[in-house]
Amino acid sequence: MAILTQNANYCHNAFILLVPPMTAQNNKIKFPIWQYLNQPLFSRDSKLELNPRRFAHGWRIQLLKRCWTKECDAKGPQQY
Repeated sequence: MAILTQNANYCHNAFILLVPPMTAQNNKIKFPIWQYLNQPLFSRDSKLELNPRRFAHGWRIQLLKRCWTKECDAKGPQQY
């Protein structure tokens, strides 16, 4: 049991070393200028947001919701 525990800890530590740290330049979402400029002007479904900061905040929340609901197969193709 001790050998398995040591091996599991080694694999976990090796995984941490292989993953690059998330820095500000890696995870910064740029301003959605195209989406901001292409807002519908006279739409009953969506509200026109003229404040760029408020628009970017709402857009990022919608992006997070879309990513959260997106289904992804993390296993990839099955190997038989």
